[in-house]
Amino acid sequence: MSRYDGGTALIVVDVQNDFTDPDGSLYVPDGEATVPVVNAEIDTATAAGARVVYTQDWHPPSTPHFAKDGGVWPVHCVAGAGAQLYPPAAGGGADRAQRHFR
Repeated sequence: MSRYDGGTALIVVDVQNDFTDPDGSLYVPDGEATVPVVNAEIDTATAAGARVVYTQDWHPPSTPHFAKDGGVWPVHCVAGAGAQLYPPAAGGGADRAQRHFR
């Protein structure tokens, strides 16, 4: 029995440059090691006819969440910069990318 079919969706959460690339501003150690697993799931879901949806953390250049603006987080996932999906997992076949703003 397949985990996916035309009535299911795979949601790929925040596989973005700033989290996944070793040069990213909020890099998760070994984050890039998850990409082959994510890509295998994307391939399985797509082959079964499931939708693939991506989420993206997405910030303006200044926000109260960033330490430089009084928050606790370093600057990360800024629109037009590190917010892009990590290229090896960007999987051009996404049905939708949903940006979540903070």
